[in-house]
Amino acid sequence: MKKTRNLFILTGSTEDTSLVLNELRFKGMLVYPYGVKITDTFVVNAFKNNKSVACSKNDYMGKLDAVININIANHNSSILETDYQQTIFVDDGNIASQFANIADSLNCDIGDHKSNSSGLSGAPTVKDCAYCRYLAGFPADNERTVYGSKNFFVLPTIGQFITGYLLVIPYEHVMSNAELDSQRLEEFKTVLQDIEYILKLTYNASNVLVWENGSGNGGVGKAKDSIVHSHVHICPSQYTSEKILEVSGFPFETITLESLKDYKEHSYLLVRTPDHNVWKINNNPDLYIPRQYVRQLVAEEYGLPGESWNWRTHHFSEKMYQTVEDIRATLLRNWNILPERIKNNTSFLF
Repeated sequence: MKKTRNLFILTGSTEDTSLVLNELRFKGMLVYPYGVKITDTFVVNAFKNNKSVACSKNDYMGKLDAVININIANHNSSILETDYQQTIFVDDGNIASQFANIADSLNCDIGDHKSNSSGLSGAPTVKDCAYCRYLAGFPADNERTVYGSKNFFVLPTIGQFITGYLLVIPYEHVMSNAELDSQRLEEFKTVLQDIEYILKLTYNASNVLVWENGSGNGGVGKAKDSIVHSHVHICPSQYTSEKILEVSGFPFETITLESLKDYKEHSYLLVRTPDHNVWKINNNPDLYIPRQYVRQLVAEEYGLPGESWNWRTHHFSEKMYQTVEDIRATLLRNWNILPERIKNNTSFLF
């Protein structure tokens, strides 16, 4: 997993450094304008929110050891050849892209650039929604659903880096489960119970992990290519809410689903605990949670290489359809012992 909490020190002329700092509007970074003196106290406070810091060398008054030096120059400058890999050339343009490429080469996570936020053009609409298009029959190959209740359907998706990875999705186009009323939340609990039963029966799983990346404020501020129609992840994993809290170091509140309605305003990370009536949530807008964070943890658990967790760049259609076939075969093989509700909600598979 890429490293957050990095300190980037920029070295260059006053004009060039100011220009670069003004372009570094990344969601995982706190940038101090040229001329603002900062100490390690400022940096540590940013680190508490899992963010990196960027500032001018002339303005950094601290003594932290973990520092990444970035040069700012133009092609007429006299710089050492060995410095080129960590140099931004202002006369090349695309300053933010240059910085992002350097951060990526150094295995640093600085988040999406804010210019990639849907907030610049308003909230995403139903016509932009992949799940609503799926329900409408676009693409035509929409036979992935493995379970359907009155208000929810369940399916594997292209980001299926392991078999048995499913999404629980409401038919209604809502940004997150925080927008669901109490009746649908009760149905959601039942759906989770059924899907957990199916996954444990199909894959002999001893534990399943359940989480949601909720979109607040109508999806404004999310990346343009994010799917902001509510979807809850569930997959076989030995990760628990406690282990995620331990690994991440993020502060979480303890809630029940009945109080989820109070968390509509900001995006959140919601994780179910072993006590299925209790959930952990973080909706701090100042905290940087890396994109697809829990997926990254699960991918590491399974020993998958690179960015296999990134559904935007890595598609696993064969595992998606294998999951459908695995579940269909298991249900058919065990049909006589299945609970009636599961039979009713999966009978369309046969």
